[in-house]
Amino acid sequence: MTSRDVAMTRISPLSAFRVGLAMSLVGLVAWLLMVALLYIGMSAAGIWDQVNSLIGDIGGDQSITFGMVISVAALLGAIMAILTTILAPLSAVIYNAIVDLFGGLQISLHEQADLE
Repeated sequence: MTSRDVAMTRISPLSAFRVGLAMSLVGLVAWLLMVALLYIGMSAAGIWDQVNSLIGDIGGDQSITFGMVISVAALLGAIMAILTTILAPLSAVIYNAIVDLFGGLQISLHEQADLE
């Protein structure tokens, strides 16, 4: 088994943008699935009927529907995805500036020999 030390001294902002975009889109899909499952579970428990009844008793005529919940979740998720995508290359630029001052991350790589 051999090992060697490698220093990560630069991260491309374009590469960080691509990875950040992909991860934020996957996170957005996971967020929307989680909200949909949570809504379905709360609906099966009768929580939304009680909330809509409470809103009607207060004097409101608006009811909370699946479309409204998914729309709000999609809006919030899209805002978070955009912020994450913007912050990824910014983080790479900040990392590159810090590396110029203090050096990069030291990573130790170990290679194992095949036993075949």
